Amino acid sequence: MQIAPIPENEQTRIQALLQYEVLDTEAEAVYEDFVKLASSICQTPIALISLVDPTRQWFKAQVGCPASETSRDVAFCAHAIHQSDVFVVSDTYADPRFTDNPLVTGDPYIRFYAGAPLITPEGLAIGTLCVIDREPRTLSPEQISALKILARQVVSQLELSRLTKELQQALESKNKLFHILSHDLRSPFNGILAFSKTLADESETLTRDEIQDFSQTVLTSAEQFMQLIDNLLQGTRFELGMLEFQPINMAIDTIVVNVLTLLKSNATQKNVDCIYESNPATEVCVDSTMLHSIMQNLIGNAIKFTTEGGRVSVQAIDRGSKIQVSVTDTGVGVSSEKVATLFELRAGRTTDGTAGEKGTGLGLLLCKDLVEKHGGQLWVDSVVGQGTSFHFTLPKAQSTVSV
Repeated sequence: MQIAPIPENEQTRIQALLQYEVLDTEAEAVYEDFVKLASSICQTPIALISLVDPTRQWFKAQVGCPASETSRDVAFCAHAIHQSDVFVVSDTYADPRFTDNPLVTGDPYIRFYAGAPLITPEGLAIGTLCVIDREPRTLSPEQISALKILARQVVSQLELSRLTKELQQALESKNKLFHILSHDLRSPFNGILAFSKTLADESETLTRDEIQDFSQTVLTSAEQFMQLIDNLLQGTRFELGMLEFQPINMAIDTIVVNVLTLLKSNATQKNVDCIYESNPATEVCVDSTMLHSIMQNLIGNAIKFTTEGGRVSVQAIDRGSKIQVSVTDTGVGVSSEKVATLFELRAGRTTDGTAGEKGTGLGLLLCKDLVEKHGGQLWVDSVVGQGTSFHFTLPKAQSTVSV
């Protein structure tokens, strides 16, 4: 048996396959119709839409074949993706590449195979629409032409599904942006306007302490407004694909210490003790700007929801192939019902801090997106009245960094 060689463009080919988000999905009637039509036109008992990933061929749709996948090593389709035209094996017993293939000597006992490659608009073969028989045979020129046409239609359907998902995501982003502009931006700005008006109208009757209190409130609202604007701009750039991802090897201490210094005044005002279990040897491969946003949002939230005299701790732990970062507070905690919706942007869902601080759910959504951009996960542990821990994973520093 001859195992098909790996294509020179394998990495790009796999990325093209993954962008369709079709692997291991449920059966869909439109793809089932394609294989039924191919089987009928070519008069074969078996027809498959086979997608070739790094280790297997997985069947999006099938007729006459109960299996959902096979190893890539034995896959006829792994040979077919090297072709620009239909790959035909008229008699496997007469072809030394396949005579002892397990799919020939055993179920489904392939004697005839014809596979039209599924070629993306970028020219990458991600799989095949293939027909199979248990008897040697050939296809007429008309049948081969029909098989190629059907293969193009399969790719068109995959493209349509991908574009539909992108349009849905764009609509969700538009709705999210509208919510932020209409609701979240108004809150801190209204505070600035109200207290500024009081200062302007009543400055002559206010005491020095009252003026200082009002001024501090205006400053705090302005800082919150600026943080929200920063999150909004970065989140919008991320969703529009304008935020360039530039991972580098760096000590995580660099970012954590910088953020703790930046938020020191917030913690001091509430007498919150911020502790970082420093380990200079902990290096990660990250985009420094993105990590800074993650840490600033999570530590800022921890301070916000910690009562006066409480504690916020930051810890980085080696988890083998990943570094786990945890931001833990001794604050009010979050109920299990709210934990389930923390990463959903809903009107009226945000909660004031323990000192009345205003906020928005945008920061957590941004954190989730940025962590996942690094291939990591973000999750929450919380007990009402005891505190909350946000955990996320980051890739370790690499000897060779690739974007």
